[in-house]
Amino acid sequence: MSLIMFISSKLPFLILLVSIATYFSPVYWQVSSWVPSLLLGAVIFFAGLSMNIEAFKQIKKKTKELLVITGLKWTLTVSVSIALAHLFFSSKPEIAAGLILAGTVPSATAATVYTFLAGGNASLVVVASLLDVVISPVVTPLAMLGLSSEQISLSFSDLLTSFFLIVVLPMGLGLWIQKIIPNLNSYTGSVTKLGTSLALLVIVHTIIGSGKEAITSELATIPLIAVATFIQVTLPMASAYLIAKGLKMEEQDARAALFQVGLCNTALAAILAYKFIGELGVIAPIFNMIFNLSIGAMIANRFSKINSNLKEQKWIET
Repeated sequence: MSLIMFISSKLPFLILLVSIATYFSPVYWQVSSWVPSLLLGAVIFFAGLSMNIEAFKQIKKKTKELLVITGLKWTLTVSVSIALAHLFFSSKPEIAAGLILAGTVPSATAATVYTFLAGGNASLVVVASLLDVVISPVVTPLAMLGLSSEQISLSFSDLLTSFFLIVVLPMGLGLWIQKIIPNLNSYTGSVTKLGTSLALLVIVHTIIGSGKEAITSELATIPLIAVATFIQVTLPMASAYLIAKGLKMEEQDARAALFQVGLCNTALAAILAYKFIGELGVIAPIFNMIFNLSIGAMIANRFSKINSNLKEQKWIET
């Protein structure tokens, strides 16, 4: 159990460590392109297996909040991603495409986890993430229209097929099994945490290993990619929270907005970039993954401490 907790809590650091170690190692695991997709499909299957089905019933009372959060995700996050891509990487279309892709994929499983840890409305994130799966294949090709490169071949049909095989099918299977065996998720929690973390690390290892030469050719650009992806994560998070508060949304819903809008499934973005764009397109999603996991964890822990202090204060007052 301690090993599982260590790997889960140190995942952002471990992703960075695996990325660096793989890049400098003369040996790495060479796999077919379908292997990372299969691994991510397994991650999403376990997410469906552990998802709170009651969320779908509870969300009827939060229609306005759902629309606001979804709207922010597909306007704010996408606009920031496109602006950063054209501002910093207009002469490097593959990197620009990877950066845009990192902001136009559905929200990450971590968004639900961090929202729960922060005392936010996790049910809102669950339902919003399912809407993401429908919207993303439409928005992503449109977001790429300003880029000119023969190496970028993203189409609605390609994305729809990939989303079905990597996201929809595994999640649907997980939800179906959970419905048949309702108590199964209570026994698979530890396995899910460990399996998800290890699968993400293997995905990063295989993708970085395959893209070593391309990454080496762009080493001078790495600091700029790091800056751009940091802004790509933090600006939508902060803006979504402030906008939600400005719209008088409840605190738990505002926290849900923060994580749902700011944290994208960049493991999926990395796989799609590797498949449709090339090795250079993978760099931005990997950096985004490191930032969104680490910053998301810090914010979730901060909110969790605030909740604990408030509970302690109320207990003292009573």
